[in-house]
Amino acid sequence: MPNEIRNDPTWRCAVHAYVECRVRGGAWWMYAAPVLPQVSLMPALLIGAGVDEDEEPLRATGVPSDASLVVRDEYTWRVAGPRGGDAPNIVSVPEAERWIARGRSRPWQTTEPFARVTDPRWSHATSMDGNELETIVRRYEQTMEQPAPAAYCALLAMMRALERDYLVRAIVWLERRLTAADATPEMMMPLRDYPRDLERARAEVRPRRPRKKRRVASDS
Repeated sequence: MPNEIRNDPTWRCAVHAYVECRVRGGAWWMYAAPVLPQVSLMPALLIGAGVDEDEEPLRATGVPSDASLVVRDEYTWRVAGPRGGDAPNIVSVPEAERWIARGRSRPWQTTEPFARVTDPRWSHATSMDGNELETIVRRYEQTMEQPAPAAYCALLAMMRALERDYLVRAIVWLERRLTAADATPEMMMPLRDYPRDLERARAEVRPRRPRKKRRVASDS
């Protein structure tokens, strides 16, 4: 495992994970946000860091620009004007620029009519399909010589079941550990929750069954 993940005290082994689905030609929507336990070695495998010193570069591909609204709002902050806004995921232009200047954040590609920057607390984001996750689970079992944690097996089983009806992917990233040196305002922000956005996003993109046409009785 690379020294950056193995020895750096600013890394926490917490993994944030989201399962997304879509039909062919449709938009991605978030199906679930499974809670994954802190397990030694698994975070490095998920982001492609490997288990040996010479296994580089990282495979982490970032969060896709077509991610669901819920994932976009969790991974990034919307940038709006000189003062930001009252919503929990809007930051002002000056503050976003300070985050970028400190190396805590970076601009994030979006086709939306406003800019976004990555959340300073997250790093090493990547996405994977069921086959890639299955490879990671098997590699963990081969390396550790023990069964993979149940939560990761459950995540894989969920994705396999959803593949019957949808295209499926998992998006994951790591969370930084708070240290005295890193205790800047942007690192102290509370975790966010978007239950309303979640329901709205699902309602907007979930496939809908066509309505049945009413049969009009003919005059006899």
